[in-house]
Amino acid sequence: MSKKSLKLNAVLNGIKQACTILFPLITFPYISRALGNTGYGQYSWSRTIANYFVLIAGLGVSTYAIREGAKIRDKKEQVTQFCSEVFSINVVSTLLSFLAMVGLFIVSTKVRSYSLFVLIQSSAMFLATIGTDWINNIYEDFFYITIRYILVQLVCLVLMFIFVRSSKDVAIYCLLATLASYGGNLLNIFYVRKYVKIKFTFHMNTKEHLLPLLILFINSVAITIYVNSDITMLGFYASDKIVGIYSFASNIYNLIKMLINAIIVVAIPRVAYILVKDRNQYNKILSDIFMMLSTVLFPMAIGMAMLSREIIEIAGGQQYVSGESVLQVLSIATIFAIYGSFYSSCVLIVHNEEKKCLISTLISAVSNIGLNFVLLPVLGMLGAAITTIFAEFINCLIQLYFSRNYYSLKNISKKDMLSVIISSVVVLIICIICRNVFFNLFECVIFTILFSVLGYAAMLIITQNSMMKSFVTSFIKRIKHQ
Repeated sequence: MSKKSLKLNAVLNGIKQACTILFPLITFPYISRALGNTGYGQYSWSRTIANYFVLIAGLGVSTYAIREGAKIRDKKEQVTQFCSEVFSINVVSTLLSFLAMVGLFIVSTKVRSYSLFVLIQSSAMFLATIGTDWINNIYEDFFYITIRYILVQLVCLVLMFIFVRSSKDVAIYCLLATLASYGGNLLNIFYVRKYVKIKFTFHMNTKEHLLPLLILFINSVAITIYVNSDITMLGFYASDKIVGIYSFASNIYNLIKMLINAIIVVAIPRVAYILVKDRNQYNKILSDIFMMLSTVLFPMAIGMAMLSREIIEIAGGQQYVSGESVLQVLSIATIFAIYGSFYSSCVLIVHNEEKKCLISTLISAVSNIGLNFVLLPVLGMLGAAITTIFAEFINCLIQLYFSRNYYSLKNISKKDMLSVIISSVVVLIICIICRNVFFNLFECVIFTILFSVLGYAAMLIITQNSMMKSFVTSFIKRIKHQ
């Protein structure tokens, strides 16, 4: 298999991750009007219920399979057996999840009244299982993943504008939203056979796989709690309107976070593979990833905070601008969230330290819920945003502590880190100036981004940032070769 560019993978996965958030972000203004408050509420609540069962069905298979499969992907027979075993476990967990959902329909009248919407959206668990998209991740086939995903998203987007017209079309929207995220997995049934030919087996080797899978699963449950508890609990203290405003700001925050996190997602197979081959190379690539994250993270967090009002107004209109302070607070949480993800995904998980990730996540989840009880009644949606900062900070700090024996910040170039910080201050100054010079909404955003990018790049070059120097050198060489 040819060696794939980590930077290209990051770009491709970044595009794919952007589509994951952009689809609901683009459709939200239209859907909220077409379905109305009641219809959109039915969709949102049923989606929350369905997501829990999708989570149970997933059982942490994707993360585990990518990590372990990447280590043996050069051994055809071994990786085929491994993939078949993990797939078979996933099939069983999906069936058990479906039975649990049916049981909930029986015992809960409220859930049963939403059964059609829940059933449609829970079909995601079956699509995810039979799609085995983690095989494409093992072999770093992000080009296929990205192209397939974008095409499916576009088709569903067009169909949504055609068929979703009123509050009677909630079921149709549930179906299209699910297909937009998981429909492409149907193509995987045939495509992944170019890598491995998996089959269901009763010899699942559960003794080896089940414990790490359960640890990853519990970790996912804890993550879901501390990520979603703010919106869930806010609903008990505030109106649907306030929840909608907070959710809209939170979606923008998640978009930025997922875009930056794309660097980590594409790096996991390579990091796991190199760890087995060359320990010194592993430390080097971790340092490169850390600096790549920092170089992107700081200016984006500053931009999100400084342009929060403008971003919200362009994305959703005046009805959401009261969420400006929420997005500003969440921009700080982005920094802790990304660094926490770096330590958990690239350091702890590749060293089979899922238990430590679980401890960190559980502590963060409990802290988040506790703080929500204290701050939500007093500060409302702003309190929900503040609890997110604390949860991400606690998680990042614990992950950093647990990672100390595997990777040290001493490996990071202090000169490059200082270069990033100084250059980010320049971005902050440019944002302040532009907001006081350009009063037209679109002019302010366009010129702020343009001048910030140019100013940031120029300052990185002036401060002799090694990553920027490498990029410029590579760019000049390509031009000369052309």
